Amino acid sequence: MPQPSRFRLLRSPLRLLALAGAAFAIAGTTGCTKGNLYSTKDEVRMGAQAAKEIDRKYNADTTSADALRVKRIGERLVLHSDARPGVPYTFKVLDMKEVNAVSLPGGPVYVFRGLLDLAGDDDDALACVIGHEIGHINGRHITKAITKQTQIGALLTILLQGRGGMANDVANLGYELLSYKFSRDDESEADSRGISYAYKAGFDPHGMTRFFEKLAAMEKRSGSTPEFLRDHPVTAKRIERVNKMIETQEYRYGQ
Repeated sequence: MPQPSRFRLLRSPLRLLALAGAAFAIAGTTGCTKGNLYSTKDEVRMGAQAAKEIDRKYNADTTSADALRVKRIGERLVLHSDARPGVPYTFKVLDMKEVNAVSLPGGPVYVFRGLLDLAGDDDDALACVIGHEIGHINGRHITKAITKQTQIGALLTILLQGRGGMANDVANLGYELLSYKFSRDDESEADSRGISYAYKAGFDPHGMTRFFEKLAAMEKRSGSTPEFLRDHPVTAKRIERVNKMIETQEYRYGQ
C-alpha cells in the first residue's frame, strides 16, 4: 500500500482552530477586515513564520536555474496582478518529486520540482499555475476560511490561554499551511485570477489547459492521482469554464 504524502495532513475543524490559535499568537490580531479576522500585516507575519519552518525543513531552493525561472515568472505575474500593498511576494522551489504548487498567506509561493518536470519548458503553463497560487494569496483564501471556522469562538479562547499547546501549533504552522485544501469556490476564483494575470503579463492562457492535459495523461499512465490533482481537483466542468474564459477573454483581474 502506498504511503500517504507528508504534505497531506489530516485536517478537521479542531485542527483549523488550532491553526487559528497559532496564527493569533504570531500575528497579535492587529486588525479586522470585512469577512476576515486578519489584517494584511497579520497574514504577512503568519506566512513568514510558516515559510521559515518550510524553508528549514525542506531546504527551499532560491539559487538554481529552476528557482530563478520560477522567481522571474512569479515577479512578472505580480506586476500584472491585483497585487496587495504591503505583501512581500516570494517564489521558491521545493526539491520534492510531488507534482504540486502551494501558497501561504502574505506572499510565499512554493513550486515543487515534480511540477517543474511535468511542465517542462512550457513557461506559459508554469505561469498559469504560479498565477493560480498568487490568486489564492490575493483572494485571502486561507485566512477567510480560518475566520469562518473561528466564529464558534469558545475553543479559540481556550487555545489562546493554553500556552503550551499553542507553542506546538506554532511549530507545525508551516506544515499545516503547506497541506491546506481549498474550497471549490476558492479554486475557481484562483483559476480566474491566475489566467488573467498570465494573459496580462504576456503569457498564453491556454497554458493552463495544456497543464491540465499533462496532469490527466500522467494520471492515466501511472494509475495514481498526482498531488496537484488531489489538492486542486480538475473536473470536466472546471476545464470547460477555463476554456470559456480564455475564448471570451473574460479577464477580470490584474492590470
